[in-house]
Amino acid sequence: MEIIKIAWRNIWRNPTRSLVVIIAVCFGMVGGGFSTAVMVGAVNQRIEKAINNESSHFQIHKKGFLDNPEIGNYMSDVNAFLPEILKKPFVEAGSSRLKIDCSIASPYQNTGAILLAINPEDEIRVTELENAIVEGDFFKTDGKNQVILSSSMADKLKLKMRSKPVLTFLDVNADLTGGAFRVAGIYHTDNQMFDDMHIFVKRADFESIAGFIPTDAHEIALRFTDNENLTSRSEEIQAILPESIDGKNWKAINPDLGMMNMMTEQFLWYLVAIIMFALAFGIINTMLMSILERKKELGMLMAVGMHQGKIRRMIIWETIFLTLIGSFAGLLINQILVSLTAKNGINLSAYAEGFSSFGFSAVLYPEISLNFYLQIVALVIVTALVAAIFPIIRAGKMKPAEIISSN
Repeated sequence: MEIIKIAWRNIWRNPTRSLVVIIAVCFGMVGGGFSTAVMVGAVNQRIEKAINNESSHFQIHKKGFLDNPEIGNYMSDVNAFLPEILKKPFVEAGSSRLKIDCSIASPYQNTGAILLAINPEDEIRVTELENAIVEGDFFKTDGKNQVILSSSMADKLKLKMRSKPVLTFLDVNADLTGGAFRVAGIYHTDNQMFDDMHIFVKRADFESIAGFIPTDAHEIALRFTDNENLTSRSEEIQAILPESIDGKNWKAINPDLGMMNMMTEQFLWYLVAIIMFALAFGIINTMLMSILERKKELGMLMAVGMHQGKIRRMIIWETIFLTLIGSFAGLLINQILVSLTAKNGINLSAYAEGFSSFGFSAVLYPEISLNFYLQIVALVIVTALVAAIFPIIRAGKMKPAEIISSN
């Protein structure tokens, strides 16, 4: 305990030098921590949006459908297994969809699209597309042959509310068919690629034209109560499915998102490690200067019998104090910044188009976990111990007789 008190007093014997190191560590923690929070927040937002608007937590298809999404590659009699799946405690809701490629044409232009025929009451429990509506509504008004499309597609085709584009697609027998649909809603998400491709119609309308029945489905989307235990839940659902049916969670459906999550974690640790590595040199330099300034004092202590082990411990504690004070100050400031920006977000609307092209929101909400802080503290202590090695070696080479007799 006495060594710890001495070490604490020693770092304040030259407060200017100690404060320079503490401030450097503090700024390093703020820079690394806030960058981490922004990147983690952006990736988590992207994943959450993908789950809520695009892929859901889990999807079920006939085997081979994702590689070959043809009109005839659908599941029949989904009621043979779907009710049992919906009884699972972790399954919040499910939506049975018909999903095909189609052509949508206005008097001015036409384009290809992916048509999703849905039951609106089921879909709003699985996705949050209802909240993405910017004009009209999500099939809440009565009417036959209604279609919902994105604002970008509406602009491209020069369509507006109540316009009547013509949809052309293949029916259940692979014969060309279609019909005129009235625009009942226009949506906008943060993913430009999704918006440019997807349109929505009611299953009842599509079935009457294409010849499908309510128990047919190209895709079943499932929403889970949370995003935990994906692997075990996937296996549990797959055990219920017939051999010809395949289920995949969002990580398997969108491997780029799973890889993005993993790469972000790795990159952030590289970033923090580089910052701590750079700070270690500043700490080493400070401790070496401190030892050289106190050379006679340390030599006197060793001459009167202080064991070198106590001197080593004193240097280690000085290093730990310098690093921990700066780190805790930096993490505190970082948490304040995260709390302030997490409420209203960081508005980057000037770059909205670029963010949207990659599926990211232009308003970023930083977030960071308690686990990250605990890991940082552990890394800081390790850095302090490593930074103390060279000063300890330098102190160990001192010879009391030579130091005392020198000028």
